[in-house]
Amino acid sequence: ASDCVATKPQRLICYYTNWSHARPEAYAYQIEDIPGNLCTHVAYTFVGLNGTTSQLVSLKPEYDEDQNGFARFRELRITFPHLKLIVSVGGWTHGGASFSKVAASRQTRLQFVASVVAFMEQHSLDGFEIVWLWPGAPERDGIPADKDNFYYLVNDLKEAFRRVDKGWEVSIQVPADQARITVGYQQQWLCEAADFVHLAGYDLRGPWTGRADLHSILRPRPHDQGYFFTFNIQHGVASWQGRGCRPEQIVVGLPMYARTYTLKNSTRTNPGSETDGPGEVGPVTNDPGLLAYFELCELLKVSNNWTAGWDQKAQAPYVYRGNQWIGYENEESLAVKMKFIQSLG
Repeated sequence: ASDCVATKPQRLICYYTNWSHARPEAYAYQIEDIPGNLCTHVAYTFVGLNGTTSQLVSLKPEYDEDQNGFARFRELRITFPHLKLIVSVGGWTHGGASFSKVAASRQTRLQFVASVVAFMEQHSLDGFEIVWLWPGAPERDGIPADKDNFYYLVNDLKEAFRRVDKGWEVSIQVPADQARITVGYQQQWLCEAADFVHLAGYDLRGPWTGRADLHSILRPRPHDQGYFFTFNIQHGVASWQGRGCRPEQIVVGLPMYARTYTLKNSTRTNPGSETDGPGEVGPVTNDPGLLAYFELCELLKVSNNWTAGWDQKAQAPYVYRGNQWIGYENEESLAVKMKFIQSLG
């Protein structure tokens, strides 16, 4: 029986963003480019929530529907029969207002749930992920009641899925940030209601904090003072596990992109050094403070005068040159984080 423990199926969830197809030709990332052989699950991000009708809606109908995004996503199963397909609702640009509104009453929650069930059937999906960033956060249009309402929303969805009885899974994306958890998440109840808890192990730091740093941090460092001391993957996992989530229920999200900064003083290059805002934008993504992994590879290939560093506690690499500083993940850092994840079951 002892070897049964080890055979819990490992989940490797790959996220597909429905805007990456719009990049210039060579860099356009199509659904057909998804390496389904490398993933156990693929999540299609993002669909939205209409706060007035409480219905699930497409945020990019010109792609999801006109260019058959949803249908092509479903067809991944033809090539990869083992693949489980998830759709994620919400995301950063979506905002929290409509979630807060829909979660607020049983009637609106059930309207939402009914539209999710219809959507799941229509597109023969396997799982559904709620990415509400973040319940209870006033700067994201949240209210104190969100904390309980979010749980009710997840539970109503779980109950409806159970009745349909097709093995559909409910996942929720949650933060590692203790302050956000306290304000918006009934951890104990959510661990019971959700099938999987997707812990965001990325964007733990960024240009918005005014300091150059890694954004996927395994353990605290000496410069992590106060609030930041517990804001890391190790603490996030412990927080959810300590309040009732089973180890196999927790899925840690890791970034496949870099966070960039402009240093205030180019002689101060340690993680935690002061910055003057985001780094120079990438030629393809054109998104301040962010570089796609392929853009970073190009940068490092074209010029070898970057200085490389490694943060031992965060277990992640960084590079700097002049006043530019970039924190990212590579094969080595992902391997260390995988070991950590597997060691906790």
